[in-house]
Amino acid sequence: MSDDKKLLFVVDDDEDLRSSLEDYFNSQGFEVKAIEDGLAVLSQCHTLLPDLIISDIKMPNLDGVSLMNELKKREETKNIPVIFMSAYYDDGVMMKAKKLGAEDFIFKPFEVGRLEKMINRTFSKKSN
Repeated sequence: MSDDKKLLFVVDDDEDLRSSLEDYFNSQGFEVKAIEDGLAVLSQCHTLLPDLIISDIKMPNLDGVSLMNELKKREETKNIPVIFMSAYYDDGVMMKAKKLGAEDFIFKPFEVGRLEKMINRTFSKKSN
């Protein structure tokens, strides 16, 4: 990975969505790792730390909120920003995610340009 490219983890159990987001964000100058679930993210974080995680909330094995909870427990991953995407609106889940420090939420289906604006806003907040 080159030093100037931001590394994004795109986490979703929908392979088509993962692949399309990976292709799009690679074309926008990001480095992207497409990952199928939260457990795989935790495993990847042992060797590779992303600059930002875009994660679905409802996934098998380890859902997005549980993933974020695990990330916050680890010194090396606790400050990685997370943007959640979901097809389901659930106040309880959103409150939990916000309490854990979620950067933003986007609901499926969405325009990828809107997600890109959220990502850029997150990075500009981190650099200030």
